[in-house]
Amino acid sequence: MKPVVLQSSALEAHISPMGAEIRGLKHLPTGTELLWSGDAEHWKGVSPILFPIVGRLRGDKYVWQGRSYSLPQHGFAREMEWDVVHEDGQSASFLLAHAGPYLERYPQEFQLASTYSVDGAALDWRIDVFNPSSTDDLLFSVGAHPAFRWPLQPEVALDAYSLHFERPESCDRLEVDIDGLLSGKKVPFFRDQDNLRLRPDLFRAGAVVLEGLKSDSVTFGPDHGMRVKLSAPGAPWWGFWTRPGAPFLCLEPWHGVADRASADWDLRAKPGIIALKPGDSWSWSLRIEVEGV
Repeated sequence: MKPVVLQSSALEAHISPMGAEIRGLKHLPTGTELLWSGDAEHWKGVSPILFPIVGRLRGDKYVWQGRSYSLPQHGFAREMEWDVVHEDGQSASFLLAHAGPYLERYPQEFQLASTYSVDGAALDWRIDVFNPSSTDDLLFSVGAHPAFRWPLQPEVALDAYSLHFERPESCDRLEVDIDGLLSGKKVPFFRDQDNLRLRPDLFRAGAVVLEGLKSDSVTFGPDHGMRVKLSAPGAPWWGFWTRPGAPFLCLEPWHGVADRASADWDLRAKPGIIALKPGDSWSWSLRIEVEGV
């Protein structure tokens, strides 16, 4: 499937209509590809949009209006071909307005749009959700899942990389069980820190899921050299994830999170579910910036 290509003075972005997913983001002055390649040996994703759920449902099922349905982890938007409704070389908009083959598993009406634009060394990304129903609330969550190369530049060692938070943070790590559900336990993670030195064994137990960060942005990179800053104002949860031996790190701001292991399947009660009234819309703006070069 032919990607939409956007270019500024410093960035070239390749966005696939499949999932409206950013599949490539190159820093032109250095020739550095910032995003993971999507090699299925480790993980075929690159930067999927998570919708209409984030994380896993208990037993992969939920209840809506008295009926039981099922959805896969992170929903279905990443598996659907979106319509390209605008492109001009520096910006593009994509629209998903139906659940397609998932209609019987998610019978709610929705319109989901993703718009990208590049300017200098920054890519701006806006996600819009509209509820076209005249009668029912639209229940959904949404998340971003970009995977950046770790290391961004091969000459920099893995252990030179950190996550730098915009503000000093004190938060716990949410424990995720073997089924990808929240156990209900919170593990002390850090107190009054704005920097987390990265190491592969940090992710031995899976994703690092943090709740209640005050920072609107997280910067990934070494103390000196190329860094990537991801801004996602208002995200109640952030996840950080990789796989053993994989050369990437995902920075994942979420409006939603996995079910609790004790969940009763009521979709409205799932953590982070947004209830959008008929005729209302919801928007979220994100930004990826290259720094340090």
